[in-house]
Amino acid sequence: MELGSSLQNSGQAVDREIIMIEAQMTREQNDDPRKLSAMLARVSEMAESHSVSSVVVGVAAGEGDLLFPDYLAYLESALRVEDQIFRMTRERAVLYLSDVNATRAAEVLVRIFAEFCEEFPSAEPPEFAQRMLEIQPGVGPLSVKDVLTSVFGTRETMH
Repeated sequence: MELGSSLQNSGQAVDREIIMIEAQMTREQNDDPRKLSAMLARVSEMAESHSVSSVVVGVAAGEGDLLFPDYLAYLESALRVEDQIFRMTRERAVLYLSDVNATRAAEVLVRIFAEFCEEFPSAEPPEFAQRMLEIQPGVGPLSVKDVLTSVFGTRETMH
């Protein structure tokens, strides 16, 4: 009797059938459009009820940009709890930054973008367009169309 052979022979049979499991991503790439309406209603309500300025930012990347989804995930983790992100398409998103003016929002986004570039280095720095709309108290109800036209329209891009 060979040393160790009794251990190998006395073991139960091993199941050798290969089972493949296809995992589905549970998070959708785009958000439900009702979330954008609710977000803009919240912006209007904050401006009216609390006399608080807020900023809505349209963020866009070139078609097929591979870093943009990572940038949005990074933004989501870096923003405050009261701020929100709405993913329109793979290359477009709307941010809601509460209780800030446009200058402060630009400072926050520049800082987060610099941190993202440091965390995710690439041969060429990513280029994402960011356009802002400051919502001041007394502006009244906001329509989704007006906001989207403003943050993705022809206004000058802010970096």
